[in-house]
Amino acid sequence: MRILAGKYKSKKIETINSPFTRPMMSKVREAIFNSLQNNIQDCYVLDLYAGSGSLGIEAMSRGAGFVTFVENSKDCEKVINKNLKDLDNNYKVSTLSVQTFIESSVNKYNLIFYDPPFKLQSEIVDEEVSVLSNILEKDGYLVTHRHSSEHNIKFNEIYHIHKEKKYGQSKIVIVRKL
Repeated sequence: MRILAGKYKSKKIETINSPFTRPMMSKVREAIFNSLQNNIQDCYVLDLYAGSGSLGIEAMSRGAGFVTFVENSKDCEKVINKNLKDLDNNYKVSTLSVQTFIESSVNKYNLIFYDPPFKLQSEIVDEEVSVLSNILEKDGYLVTHRHSSEHNIKFNEIYHIHKEKKYGQSKIVIVRKL
């Protein structure tokens, strides 16, 4: 897998070989970033369930001001740090659980990538998405990635759907906080 555009275009991204992670297809990443292209420069980005860090690194490559990666797997953390080697130091890697991180965060973000394991229970997904509104800036974007057969995430009334699309087994919903 490689970075698609920006400062680090074509940089290789290592992934972890595990049945519990799945790298996002380039086609899907490209669609997400095309939808957000004017909303990345200098923004604060949160990459939850970061895996290899591909979404956050793509945002860094396209001019994000700071990226926080949250991943509680030690193996994934090693891969993220390997992928970040030799890049600008405008990032932080946190090895907390997503729930712990979002409940204790004092920072706010302009862009949040929420890409939980497909097997994560729908109730947990809905709860985490609801709590994310507390750390997403007004007019900020939340990008969710779920299996296309999963239930629709329950977004509360402060979110407006910006884009919703299926790509094979992936369903991407981008919402903006009002």
